[in-house]
Amino acid sequence: MIKTGTVAFTSCKGGAGKTTLSVNTAAALPINVLLVDLGGGASRFFPAPQVDFERITPSMKAYKDERTKNLYVIPLAIDPASVWRVENWDEIFNNLTEAVRRNIVKYSIDAVFFDMYQLSRITPIEVFGLDKSDVVVLVVEGYEECTKPLALVKKFFDAKVVTVLNKHERGIEYPGATLKIPFSATLDYYYRRGQLYTKPVAKFAEYLLQELKRVNRSRWFE
Repeated sequence: MIKTGTVAFTSCKGGAGKTTLSVNTAAALPINVLLVDLGGGASRFFPAPQVDFERITPSMKAYKDERTKNLYVIPLAIDPASVWRVENWDEIFNNLTEAVRRNIVKYSIDAVFFDMYQLSRITPIEVFGLDKSDVVVLVVEGYEECTKPLALVKKFFDAKVVTVLNKHERGIEYPGATLKIPFSATLDYYYRRGQLYTKPVAKFAEYLLQELKRVNRSRWFE
């Protein structure tokens, strides 16, 4: 059985650095990563055309990022304002699951990353992503209140929750933060030039790699 672990990146507010962290950490890992944009906005980092998530098919082929040796992307287009009108959730998630499975096999994927929307609202998309995940990375800036959404995640999902503080200002702390990464300003500089920069997230990438090694079953092949 393929033991492909899954990591979901989320936050409690916009602008926390979640998407920047997910993309650069995926690029920093020494394993093959399939990055799926589940409404977080990671698609903007790549020149591949976005695919309406309602039109995804099981045969969708992931985009290979030429700047890296290991990063593949499924660039979905999800409009947060329109998700509540969707009716065919089962079909969409079945197609997405099969597309991920096929890309895992085709490209020998070792880890799947989800760049998700923030936890200020939880739709069927967030439920799908959280349910498939072995690790949930909650990115915070230190100002936001995450108690209620974090409690929901811990109550209804069995993924390990890792809180990462985007510490881009001195004196900012966050209770329970596993790691502190001063990455935003530096990574944004490179992002605006179409580049990825993995050095600031190397320590976090190593931490996630160890967590992924503990995964003893793939949720994609159950």
